[in-house]
Amino acid sequence: MDVAWLTVRDALLRGLTHSLSNRVMAITTLADLAGDAGTAITMRSVLSAEAGRLDALLQQYRLLSPAPPAPPEPLNLADVLPALIDLAARHPDVAGTPCDLRIAPDVQPAFADAGQVGRIVPALIVASMRAAHRLQTTRVEVDVSGNARWVVLRASAGGDAGPAAMPADSMEGAPAVRISETARGACYELLLPTLAAARRRDRASG
Repeated sequence: MDVAWLTVRDALLRGLTHSLSNRVMAITTLADLAGDAGTAITMRSVLSAEAGRLDALLQQYRLLSPAPPAPPEPLNLADVLPALIDLAARHPDVAGTPCDLRIAPDVQPAFADAGQVGRIVPALIVASMRAAHRLQTTRVEVDVSGNARWVVLRASAGGDAGPAAMPADSMEGAPAVRISETARGACYELLLPTLAAARRRDRASG
């Protein structure tokens, strides 16, 4: 039943997304057709602003139904994280929790299932935001770092969240989640192999 419901839910979300997309297009068209009189200009401005808000909402609806499991592909976390953080911040239990995103300049592309990342990252961000509320801290820190083998996304709240050590080489190639929770802090990490490491493994196995 759970699998069946998930299948139905995803189909319903796709249908809702399509309908919402049509509404955005209609509002945008109305804004473009508005005349140049003072009232019409005001109406056009309002419609354009609403169209922008609806389009942003549409993108978040799409994120709620990530792609089904698929083979890993090159993925730049900097391209997807802002939208996933914004989606997590829509959770009613943590809405309004400030979240600082820092991405190290030398982080390599990851090699991962983009849909899996789209499911895991919001859950980790929400967990860190819940921890921030529990610990009565002001904000959540999201850091992305890495080396030649790993890309590590770290969402933390409070102090004493545990070390940000890189995984052991023996884990190479296997995405993983690490959780560290103490009385003073919490840390939730997603570990992804780099594209370069995946290519090295392919050459070694070939």
